[in-house]
This record gives sequence, C-alpha cells and structure tokens, in this order.
Amino acid sequence: MQWFFARRYLFSRSSHSVINIIAGVSLVSVAIPVAAMVILLSVFNGFDSLIKRMYATTDADIEISRIEEPSESLRQQILEVEGVKAASFVIEGQALARYEKREVAVAVRGVDENYFDVLPISGSISQGSSELMVGESSRALITRDVAQLLSIYTTAGTNITLYAIAGSPIGSILPFSGIKSERVAVAGILQSSQQTKGAMTTPLHIAEKLFGEDKTKIYLSCTDSAEKVKARLQTALAEDVKITTRAEKNAAFYQIMRYEKWAVFFVALLVLLIASLSIIGTVIMLIVEKRDQQQTLLSMGADRGFIRGIFVREGLLISGIGGAVGLTIGIIVVLIQQFFGVISLPSASFLVDSYPVELHLTDIVAIFITFVAIAWSVSQIAANTMIKKR
Repeated sequence: MQWFFARRYLFSRSSHSVINIIAGVSLVSVAIPVAAMVILLSVFNGFDSLIKRMYATTDADIEISRIEEPSESLRQQILEVEGVKAASFVIEGQALARYEKREVAVAVRGVDENYFDVLPISGSISQGSSELMVGESSRALITRDVAQLLSIYTTAGTNITLYAIAGSPIGSILPFSGIKSERVAVAGILQSSQQTKGAMTTPLHIAEKLFGEDKTKIYLSCTDSAEKVKARLQTALAEDVKITTRAEKNAAFYQIMRYEKWAVFFVALLVLLIASLSIIGTVIMLIVEKRDQQQTLLSMGADRGFIRGIFVREGLLISGIGGAVGLTIGIIVVLIQQFFGVISLPSASFLVDSYPVELHLTDIVAIFITFVAIAWSVSQIAANTMIKKR
C-alpha cells in the first residue's frame, strides 16, 4: 500500500511542475556518479587484467627454487603432480652483453628445450626465429631495446659476447680470473615491454657456465589453479624447496592495484553521497506539498509511521530510478568500449590500442547495494525530520 501511494505522489499529474523538475534533477544527480563508478571500476579491472597478462608472458604460473640437485628425474616427478602441464629448468642472472664496441647490461635467462611449453613466445618474435640450438651452435633471443642499444639491426651473422662474474671472488692480482664469458649468435629479436626490458634468453648450458648450476629454478605451467597445484607440490617435494606462484611473486604490485581501485571507488562513493543529499530536499518538498493528503490519511486511520514509510519509499523510487539509469548507462558505455574500443590510448607504448575495460558482476552488485543503502538512509532522514512521531 505504501508503494502505491509513493508512486501516485511522485507521478501524479496534479503535482506541481517545480517538484517534478527537482525530482528529475535528483534523479540525474544520482545517475551520473553511479555511471561513473561503473566505468571507473571497469577501467581498473581492464588495466589489472592487462598487467596480469603482461606478467604471464614473463613469469611462470609457479616457480620452484632452492633446488639442491636438479635432474631429469625431479622434473618427471613434478610432471606427475596433478595440474602440472609443463616444467622447464631455468637459470637467471645479470651479465654484460658486448657487440662490437657497444655494451649493455642484460638480464640473462638460460632455459632448456621445454621452456617454450611453459611460456610460449611465438607471438612476440618480430625478427628471426626462436630456435636456441642449431646443431652444436648456441643462439640467443634479445629484446628490441637491447638490439637498439647494441645497434643490432639484423640477426644474420650477429654474435654477442656475454660477461658475468662467476661464483669465485675476483682476484686482486688477476682481476679477470673471476669473470666468465660466452659467445652466442642472435637467433631472434623479441618485442619489448616493461617486464621484458633488457632481457636475453639463452640455452641453459650457457647460463650454467656464466652463473653456476646452483642457481637453477624450475618454471611450471598449470592446467589447474596455481594455489591448488602449489599445495600438491608441497606434499610431493622436499620441504626445503621454495614454491612461489605468480600472484605471490608480484603480491605487492597486485595489492597496490587493488588499493587504487577501491580508493577510486570510495572517492566516487563520496560524490554519490553528496549528490544523494538532493533527495532529502526533494522528499521534504513532497512532504510539504502533500500535507493535505496526509491529514486525509490520518483521518482514515493511518498513523504517522505509515506516512513516513510512504515518503521513505518516495526517496527510494527517485534514487532507484536514478541508480538504474546510471547502471544502464555505465554498462552500455563499458560494453561498447570493451567490444569496439572507441576510446584509444594517447600513447603507443602500451600493448593495446584502446583503453582496456572489463565488466565484473561483483562491482555492479556492490554499486547497487551501496546506492540503495544511501538512498534508504537519506530518505529516512528526510521523513523522520519532517514527520514527527507526535
């Protein structure tokens, strides 16, 4: 019954035009911040997914380190664990790359023949091939920024010398005795990104000679959740190995992204809260306008709690319509951007041409519950202020 009166009061033709205009303004003031919240959260979701995809090209699903004796039997043992798709031995270290008279510091990653089953790079090669071994010849993959710094414009007949400090200390009499060097040909040039900047990929035995076998890790790709596979690996392997998922490896960065997203949510929520204060004025003016009808309802046996409920629902109707309009506009804008990429990025340094957006149902539910709670609160304030118990 209260909803019936609320709809009649709000949409009645006998209502003054000024009240209708104010109600329309209140509706718009709610719709705009709600739409903005949907769009902003979707943009953060899009960038979050984009960054995770970028890390997925350089970081394995799971990384196993502190391995005492890397062997093929250990790799087979890991492959037998449920959820493990592929496993590769990897050695990483810093080295100095020299080509002719130019030098640049690089992050070397030595990999075995199973590496590209763990981290495929077929779509990242801009020149050359990904074959690291041709017969007995060792070859390497370099990123475009390394190629530019070394002035390498073709992979044909290009050889790079790598220098690294071995595990033994550098002697004072012969300072070069602790430095190892290896020569490799360039097999291909990869596209550069923020995660792969200054990187080089070589065969595993090259990295073993430069850095030592004690730095060996195992990279895994999974067909199941990385957290579930990690739990199974901890049961199957020795206790002294260290098992890290990609999310754990980049936990600080992911946490910052979540904090930024919800910081933007609360800023938009503050704007919505301020805009919702206009509902108080609208409800108060409706209460004043319908004063005669209130007396009629009281004479028919209605109490003041019933009348307050009518005007609380007036506020919920106004904010509900505004919120529904805002949600609809926000969802339409996000879907258009998601599928058609109408708004492009101002810089060409990103991996995508348009702003990445991603619509999450949980965000829509959170926004809906939030503006309903705010609408109910401000409507209660207006109704209780104007219609006293006595």
